[in-house]
Amino acid sequence: MRHYTLAANLLFLACQASAGEVPSLCANAEQSASVRALYATSPAPPTFMAARKLGMSEAIVASALAGKQTVGTSGAGFAEIWASLGDWGKSTVVIQKGGQVFEVHGPVPAGAPSTKSQFFNLEAEVAGLGGHLRPDLMGAIYAVDIVSAQGPVRGVTFLDAAGDGLFGVYLPEGVEPTPEQLARFEKTRAVINSMARACN
Repeated sequence: MRHYTLAANLLFLACQASAGEVPSLCANAEQSASVRALYATSPAPPTFMAARKLGMSEAIVASALAGKQTVGTSGAGFAEIWASLGDWGKSTVVIQKGGQVFEVHGPVPAGAPSTKSQFFNLEAEVAGLGGHLRPDLMGAIYAVDIVSAQGPVRGVTFLDAAGDGLFGVYLPEGVEPTPEQLARFEKTRAVINSMARACN
């Protein structure tokens, strides 16, 4: 009987390992304390930089800051959030991959779900941002409003199911935003704030 129980437990653990545990996108008490301690210093880093510094996912960092600095929802709200970004006009899309950082400056194009696949196809102009996105693979979306060493960082970061950053859309950095730009950012933030929270 003991051998059977041991074998059953080993089989259960093996199945869990093969299936893979879904990582939490929400900070626990210890992680929250670490994030808040970092952000108590000045200047505060953007969430993607804090994630690297603390060895956490960006989702964990963003969830620990929930309040004025961040507000988040699940990836299910993608279409409405993306549509609101089209009103921003000038913006900076930041894409990080393998230690490389790409920036695309210009308006955020409209898009629509594909009728043949799970892609959300961007309606690209001749030049500028274009591509095919997968909202179904997004775990969380956060509006971010932080004062960093480079000045205010206001934008929306899109995170995968593991909580890592996919890309972000930000108001242009290095220049003071106009009242119109701030109002458009706040409108997008309000859209996210009206949706179910990424973390309770």
